[in-house]
Amino acid sequence: MFRVDNADFIADKLASELLPDQEFREACKNSEEAIRRLINSGAVTSGRIEFDVDWPLYELDGSWFICCADDGDGMDRAELQRYTVTLAVRGANDNQSITGNQGMGLKISGPTRHKRGVVIRSLKNGEATMVQIGWNGHEYDLIPLGDAGETVASADPDMFPPFILERGSGTVVTFLGNEVGDNTFVPPGRPKGWLFKYLHLRFFEFSHDGIDLFVRVPSGDEDEWPRSREEASIRQTGRGGKSFNLSKVNGTATVWSDAADREGPDRHGVVDVPGNPGDDVPPARVHWWVLPTGPGTDVSSRTASGGSIAVLFQNELHDWRVGNQANPFFARMGVLFGKTRIAFILEPQGTASSDFARAHVLVSGKPVFETDAWHLWSEQFRAVMPEAIKRTMAEEQERLQAEDPDRARRIRERLKDVMALLRPRRFRQLPGGSTRASGPTASGADGSAGAASSTSSGSGRRSATSTPRGLGALLTKADELAGEAATEVFSILNLEPRWVTEASAEGMSIVQANGKGLHDRAAALAGEDGVSASVLLLNLDFRGYQSIVAAVNEWANSEGDAEKTKLIEGWTQEWIEQKMVEAVNGLRQLENGSTWTPVNFDDALSPVALTAAFMADRYHTLREVKRQVGSLRSTSTAASA
Repeated sequence: MFRVDNADFIADKLASELLPDQEFREACKNSEEAIRRLINSGAVTSGRIEFDVDWPLYELDGSWFICCADDGDGMDRAELQRYTVTLAVRGANDNQSITGNQGMGLKISGPTRHKRGVVIRSLKNGEATMVQIGWNGHEYDLIPLGDAGETVASADPDMFPPFILERGSGTVVTFLGNEVGDNTFVPPGRPKGWLFKYLHLRFFEFSHDGIDLFVRVPSGDEDEWPRSREEASIRQTGRGGKSFNLSKVNGTATVWSDAADREGPDRHGVVDVPGNPGDDVPPARVHWWVLPTGPGTDVSSRTASGGSIAVLFQNELHDWRVGNQANPFFARMGVLFGKTRIAFILEPQGTASSDFARAHVLVSGKPVFETDAWHLWSEQFRAVMPEAIKRTMAEEQERLQAEDPDRARRIRERLKDVMALLRPRRFRQLPGGSTRASGPTASGADGSAGAASSTSSGSGRRSATSTPRGLGALLTKADELAGEAATEVFSILNLEPRWVTEASAEGMSIVQANGKGLHDRAAALAGEDGVSASVLLLNLDFRGYQSIVAAVNEWANSEGDAEKTKLIEGWTQEWIEQKMVEAVNGLRQLENGSTWTPVNFDDALSPVALTAAFMADRYHTLREVKRQVGSLRSTSTAASA
């Protein structure tokens, strides 16, 4: 029925939606399916996929091209020609669907990102065939091969690696880049293990169920690399020069589980959360790990480190949130401390799907982290959080100084009158919640959409949308009769100040960390968002704090008495603590669901903004500390007289 007038435009448009390096995922999946067809037929019990240098092409002109080779069922001449130039082809598996193989992946991601072309060589039934598809100067098409100009040519058996020749079938896909001389094996600016890590991040598990995946990982400079497959094989044994090994890809789950097992028993597992089928929220599985710390425990050369969360669908990992980007998601899961030692993978059950670009897992048509399903799953997980995670958070909390209850009492007493000016109570909707609430929400008092937020997705950026962020959508008044089931999340002075070093704060879920966290900042909130975060982090290393302590010591403790220094530090912290508590809770009193929404509070209570609040009122802070320390100075002066 449909006809396409400009297929090249369609290819470029679809390619623009793909994540970086998608072509290597597509080649790997095609290889996996080709091997699986042989296994399912009973012809073989195992298979192999290798991402390696295309050694035959290197021997021709010295170019470093990456290729994906597999010993699957291969393609004959007719199949190779048909599959490479037809979009949305049904394919050998006959499993084309929106959620299955769409028959476009490698054809869209390969030639559009490698204009010189993608070379495909395949062996089947004793027939070795080769094509090259790329940009011919006018359109994407098969590029003529050899002097005769044929677009489908016979391939020499020497163009295949030994493991394919041994099986008698298989395919090699080589990526040529965009310009003559491009190095697609280790592209400029990439670390040498870039593809090894990418595939680990892409797959939950691999090299299991009979199929092994390997990637060539070089070391040293290019002039130290081997110049043939035979020399590379010698390097694999540890001889002949720097390592140039084919390394097995096991997937993120396997790497994390192996690391957690070295720490001790019960350091990883799965929590099943029920969702709420009545509200179209399917169940989900929360895979969790507590990872070790210290020398020899780092997993970052293979996959993401602790403090990362992703979504799992059909053995592939999507929507990675890592580092500071993961802070609000970990806070939502209940992890405020020890974040860098903990990792999560969320696996929706039931009717989940993936978008065309394989960038996001969708539930009810939306990416998981933008749905009410995620909010409910995280609440349900918090209610049954594994003891190993609780112990880890407790260990990290013990490293922080204990709160001075008398200091907290004094601050609350001094701020009592100021905080009485406005008394908001905020409630989050929660099925089965202990109370009921109603009123305007963070999406607007009149029910309209509030301020939009930009969130990061994978390695790209998602533009702002008109949908309010659910992480902080709060009801605003108790209503036992007409309200919805909810739980209270905010009341006056519901804030726990903690003085920490910049190093200790790296493992905490900081709101709006912006890549810097607490570094050279006066304070930060640790928690889900600016509205509900319950921990106020105050920076012991901040130069603004240190300068006040130094000034007061110079004024009242010139002799350098250690006990007086300790008292001066405590009083300085108390007055700074009071100022920052007032700044946070005072601003929160403005929350009204329309002009002051959670998105606004993330900015207004970010580490940068809290630093501005600190620096804006140093006069009163210094004056109050000096007033309190005045007796020390008087005593010291009298003693010297």
